[in-house]
Amino acid sequence: MKMKMKMKMIFVQDTGYKLYKGSLTDRPIFVKKYDSSWSSLAVNPYKDIAIGSQMSVHKNVLKFIGCYLETETPTIVYEFAGTKRLSTFISATNVQPLPWKWKLKIAIGLANPVAYLHTAFSRPVIHRGIKCLKIILDENNVPKLIDFGLCISIPEGQSHAKRAIIGKTGWWVPPEYWARGYITEKVDVYQFGLFLFELLSGQGLAYLPMDDTLDIGELSFEKFIDAVDWRIKYEGIGQEQLLNFATLINRCTFYDEQKRPTMIEVGKELKQIDQSFTSPSLNGKVNHQEQQPRVNNQVLGISKIAWGQGNFL
Repeated sequence: MKMKMKMKMIFVQDTGYKLYKGSLTDRPIFVKKYDSSWSSLAVNPYKDIAIGSQMSVHKNVLKFIGCYLETETPTIVYEFAGTKRLSTFISATNVQPLPWKWKLKIAIGLANPVAYLHTAFSRPVIHRGIKCLKIILDENNVPKLIDFGLCISIPEGQSHAKRAIIGKTGWWVPPEYWARGYITEKVDVYQFGLFLFELLSGQGLAYLPMDDTLDIGELSFEKFIDAVDWRIKYEGIGQEQLLNFATLINRCTFYDEQKRPTMIEVGKELKQIDQSFTSPSLNGKVNHQEQQPRVNNQVLGISKIAWGQGNFL
């Protein structure tokens, strides 16, 4: 690719790279430029190019245009898909939070490419980096996954891949990964459950007032419901729908990976939850002063005995 390219401003910054808003012969684009330190990290720009270009046909993946490999660090060019980062909406202080209906659509949209990674290649591909920072929204709030640099394939004849963890573990690393280095499709399911938890709570995990030694899947009923974004409670969401969503999160983040659902099952359950939606239109205009909350710890009515059983859907 020899055309003149300009990088104007940083749009997303993550481990090992920066995503810029730029232009290519006056056409708006995104440009991902890897840092010189990428080789010492877990990210792999060449894997990002190989997997990302193949996934580019998926509507929930940022479209790959081309790449520069003759530069000091690899550079990837993508379609320009809008100026909204999902991470900016996951904040209790955001004055224009995403309506619950949109959050469901975003969750369904992201489940699709992750399930595709697990099933469409000759060997399952594990993403390993599912989080809000890696998702942008187009003008219609369609989610686009922007990064595949952490992807790893399960070797032929093996049930799992094995890799050491580099850096801090944090919330996003499931128990079997940090304890044994085991990587299966259930790593992505666990991370997807945490992603759903952020949508439900309206906050990034790093800002939630919880003991960081706890696993989401092991949270008590009271702590889980206390974490629900208070603004959702004003949207008139049906308690059964919210219960099903919370239960799905609980199942995705079980300590025992064998008890977690597959991503295909997660996608199907999210669609069932979406079909049960009965709140007003998708215009996102919710009057918090006029609406009365329908969901709270008492009204929600989740049985503590049933909590964690995963049999609500």
